Amino acid sequence: MINVEWWLVRHGLTAWNAERRYQGNSDLPLLPGEASGLAELRRELAGLSFAAVYTSDLRRCRETLAWVRQDLIDGAQHDARLREINFGRWEGQTYEMLKDEESYRAWLDDPQTVTPPDGESWQTFQARVSEVCGELLAHTEALAGAGQANVRLRGSTSLPSTIRWHPPSALTPSQPPEPIRLLIVTHGGVISMLCSLLQPGLGFWDTRVGPGGVQRLYFPGQGEPEGEKGEFDA
Repeated sequence: MINVEWWLVRHGLTAWNAERRYQGNSDLPLLPGEASGLAELRRELAGLSFAAVYTSDLRRCRETLAWVRQDLIDGAQHDARLREINFGRWEGQTYEMLKDEESYRAWLDDPQTVTPPDGESWQTFQARVSEVCGELLAHTEALAGAGQANVRLRGSTSLPSTIRWHPPSALTPSQPPEPIRLLIVTHGGVISMLCSLLQPGLGFWDTRVGPGGVQRLYFPGQGEPEGEKGEFDA
C-alpha cells in the first residue's frame, strides 16, 4: 500500500517571536544563524525526498526552507494563501500592550466572531486555508494515482471528500514503499487550521507547533484499518 505524508513545518524564530509580538502578515526575517532555532529541523529533513514543496510567500517561511533544505528552493511553490492570519493594527504589539483594549479582549474570548481592527476575519482566513487545502488534496491524488485514501475534509462541500489511489500490485508486506511526502512551510495558525479541517473532532486550538516545529499528517493507503482518517504523528 502507498501512504502519503504531509510535513507541516512552522517557520523558525524571528525577533518578534522572541519578543512575543503578533506577526501576522508582517514580513519579518528569521533571526540569524542558529538563533533561528532550525538546527534540529534541518537534521530531521536531511535526505528525505519530497514530491512537492509549498511555502508561504512571507520572508520568514522562504528563509526557513532555504536554511533547512536549500536544494528544494527552486522547485518550491510560493502561495500567499499559506500566510498567517492578518492581525491588522495589532501586528507588532504584545499581549501586555493590548490587554486593556476592549476589542482585543473580545477577540480573545471569541476570535470567530470578532475581527482585529483592519485585520482578517476568521471566516476569510478559514476560507483561504480551506481552498489551498483542497488543492493540496487534489495534488496528493494526482501524485498517488487512483484508488482510495482514508481522509475527509470538514467544513466545505465544494472540496474533494476523498483521495484515491491504487498501490502497486508488485509490492509485498515485507517491501513497504517509500511514502509520498509533501513539504508545506507555513505559520502556526495555518497549521492549526489545516489540522482542524482534516481531523474530525479536532479544534483549532488543539494543535500547537512552535517555531521550527513540524506536524506530520499521515494519510493511510488502501487496505489500512477503518476508523478515524488522517492520523497525526507529532
